[in-house]
Amino acid sequence: MLFLPFIGAECDAQTRVFRVAALGSAGEGDIAFLSNPKFRSQLATCRASVVILRADAAADFSGARIVTANPYAYYARVATLLNPYAAGFSGIHPSAVLESEVPVSAAIGPHVSIGKNVTLGEGVVINAGCVIGDGAAIGDGSVLYPRVTVYHDCQIGQRCIVHAGAVIGADGFGFAPDGQDWVKIPQLGRVLIGNDVEIGANTTIDRGALDDTIIEDGCKLDNLVHIGHNCVIGKNSVMAGCAGIA
Repeated sequence: MLFLPFIGAECDAQTRVFRVAALGSAGEGDIAFLSNPKFRSQLATCRASVVILRADAAADFSGARIVTANPYAYYARVATLLNPYAAGFSGIHPSAVLESEVPVSAAIGPHVSIGKNVTLGEGVVINAGCVIGDGAAIGDGSVLYPRVTVYHDCQIGQRCIVHAGAVIGADGFGFAPDGQDWVKIPQLGRVLIGNDVEIGANTTIDRGALDDTIIEDGCKLDNLVHIGHNCVIGKNSVMAGCAGIA
């Protein structure tokens, strides 16, 4: 439950809301939003307790309104507050195999493997089946969903989200031609991921050949994205599904 308004907009009433809902299906206790003008006609019949909208649409809704220049971003923040992440478990599952100490605040799920000299921050959540290689580091408040693999020496910053099946730090595609043969080039770099990064399901980020592969703060990578070795993805970049960066 939230009491509105809160910082970042103007509201013409004090209202309690319990969940977010679409304009067409919202009812009492719900908060809805209007971002796309093509849905503006729905304001006339909307039964939400509160609607988030721009100033130019405020007159079309008779109930309580939150007026803001960016309804979509405001809705995202409200939805996050009403639906906080909950790991659903705490402590260390007895099936986990740990070769490094972990903070008391960490949650480690079933069949997790954590190698030697791994550094985990406070409040880290590692879900079932994840593998964390030797020397890796994961910052405060980050969440790894099931079956994520973080190879040796790779680093993930604070408040990151890594979805199921992602692979961080596999070898880059490096082979030197020698006649009919291909000679594998050892991949000696790491993957360095900044803070507040989200990585989609089954996305792969290759470790660098010599220098590191870098994902800077605030990047959002969709599912099935491939980042090749030695790439540098700049701050707050966003990539949709199936993008490949060489």
